[in-house]
Amino acid sequence: MTFADLFTAWAPTPWGIGLPALCAAAYLVAVLRLRRRGIRWSRWRSLWWLLACLLAVWTLCGAPWALRTESDWMDGLAVGMAAAVLPLGAALADPVRLAETVRGRPVRFLRGRIARAFMYPGVSSALSALFLTIAMTSRWYSPHGQTPELAWLLLLLGAFVTGMLVNLPLFGEDLLPVWATPGVKTLIAFLDGIFDAIPGIVVMLLVNMKTGGALLATAEVIGIPMIAATLVQWVRADAATTRVIDAELDAEEPGDGLWWQSDPRFQDRY
Repeated sequence: MTFADLFTAWAPTPWGIGLPALCAAAYLVAVLRLRRRGIRWSRWRSLWWLLACLLAVWTLCGAPWALRTESDWMDGLAVGMAAAVLPLGAALADPVRLAETVRGRPVRFLRGRIARAFMYPGVSSALSALFLTIAMTSRWYSPHGQTPELAWLLLLLGAFVTGMLVNLPLFGEDLLPVWATPGVKTLIAFLDGIFDAIPGIVVMLLVNMKTGGALLATAEVIGIPMIAATLVQWVRADAATTRVIDAELDAEEPGDGLWWQSDPRFQDRY
């Protein structure tokens, strides 16, 4: 295997093309419905979603799938993509708010007690790490690309779902407790990187060194943009809060005259 093979190896599958294409179409249809109502949707969010769909096609049809039997690195790379990279791109697109804006009502199963328990800070990261560790060290996974295709696809889907439990509340609205401020979300993203290291280390020690190394590297590298995204949220939230406070202070100030003319301490003097 050469470096160029990462971009040229190709083994298309119906699910590898069909599932991402279906997700991309559903998102774009929702955006078009909003535009017809005169509601604008961020182009950047749409681009994040399309990028995640393209990366999903590469994960399920490109080198991570085509070269599984030739390189042990590919299994770890595929799991890392499904568990960390794809959920981050999808969460940055804020699909929950898009769906709720189109529907005009909340998505109940994401705002119920069970969903909130699974997405609770720390719980979601632990669930993701636990799922990957158990799946990769059990009979579910066979190294050297020997896992049956259906079992492998289900493992990747499970990795994606548990990864979304971590990323979706970090970049969505009202999916975390009130105390999870933007600063707390940044701390959660940092701590999640520690949990992400566990499956890769365990796989390196118990299953296959290369597979675990690729999983560890992918999960840890994507942690940097994840933390950066939460920092951007933090800065924007502070800026929005500042604008609100400034507007309230401006509303309290008199429209005419100097400040000391309305101060009761000086009204009798001037």
